Amino acid sequence: MKTISKVIGLLALSILLTGCSSVKVTDSWKDIKTSQIGNKNIMVLTESESNMIRTTFEKDIVEQLSNKGYNSFESHKMFPVINFNDMRTNEQLKLFKDELRSSGVDIVLKTVLKDTNEYTKTITNESTIYYQNMYPAYYFNRYYRGFHRHYKTVYIDVEPKTTTFTSKDYVLETIVYDLSQPESIQLSIIITVIDNPKDLEKTSKDFSKKLTKELIK
Repeated sequence: MKTISKVIGLLALSILLTGCSSVKVTDSWKDIKTSQIGNKNIMVLTESESNMIRTTFEKDIVEQLSNKGYNSFESHKMFPVINFNDMRTNEQLKLFKDELRSSGVDIVLKTVLKDTNEYTKTITNESTIYYQNMYPAYYFNRYYRGFHRHYKTVYIDVEPKTTTFTSKDYVLETIVYDLSQPESIQLSIIITVIDNPKDLEKTSKDFSKKLTKELIK
């Protein structure tokens, strides 16, 4: 019996561990109205060394913006390969900016990883587990005049189990630039924290929805 309770307890705990990722906007600042970029050509740029992360995030952000009526496109379609380390000086940034403007880009929506925080989390499972016996018991039902079977319900009091694990959250910064303005002038800054991400596609979709909602509200 204790073996069964341990197995069920571990299963319940594993569900808790794998289902606790979240995406939250923690801070934002805007110097624009939504209508100001409604008719602009927006390039969505995600700065990442992983091409998969870059393309997934850009695709989902563009999809959300398009659903709201904005004209946007993914940067990797125009620039399949970008060496972000080559764009650290003012001169390099100016050359890139001029190239974008000559290609018809008005606005750049850039997302970059700013920080990571590792932390320790403790989960205690104190649930009572219910399960049905595999072997049916039979009883005589006088009302129906016959034998019928039912499954016994067994209650297992699972001993409290405390598990401590290390997790990590990621702080993303999204900045909106108007290429007709100096580099120092920004239209919007949105800070988002992704806690304990488990699935790239789900995380990207959640992030894109909350980012777009914050941007256009």
